[in-house]
Amino acid sequence: MKLLDGPRKEPSKAVTSLVVLIHGYGANGADLIGLADALAPWLPGAAFVAPDAPEPLPDFGFGGRQWFPLTFRDPGELWRGVSLAGPVLDRFLDSELERYRLPPNRLALVGFSQGTMMALHVGLRRSSGPAAIVGFSGVLAGPEHLVSTIKARPPVQLIHGELDDVTPWRRST
Repeated sequence: MKLLDGPRKEPSKAVTSLVVLIHGYGANGADLIGLADALAPWLPGAAFVAPDAPEPLPDFGFGGRQWFPLTFRDPGELWRGVSLAGPVLDRFLDSELERYRLPPNRLALVGFSQGTMMALHVGLRRSSGPAAIVGFSGVLAGPEHLVSTIKARPPVQLIHGELDDVTPWRRST
């Protein structure tokens, strides 16, 4: 079983919520944890954690990680990828909520690119959904499967630039 971990920032007072920052393809948790400093004033009591994806990026180096391989970037590959990586992230979320003794409605998922795919896949399928999902430059993998697998309906905010040439913005609508 793959275990996730990554950098974290905790408030100086009691933890009342958890924000999980989920990086994209080729990044790692260290690339995102700095966002905690910008978000903390708006989220007092929030602990932030940015787990490293389970797989090192092949032939890349520099600490880059991936939630799942991306070679063709076709819808089938994305669905297979989130389906395989989803249980690993789901277990991590459970363990983090337990660590801080928080209920699921005190969890927010913030994803970037491939991390958005992971946040949407896992967050919408948890039996007790997160308080919110925020995604930047990502898509819902396997939207045709959502109707039969959705368990949670948290507020979702997707943000995507029109000039994104990796993941076209029209795919996130």
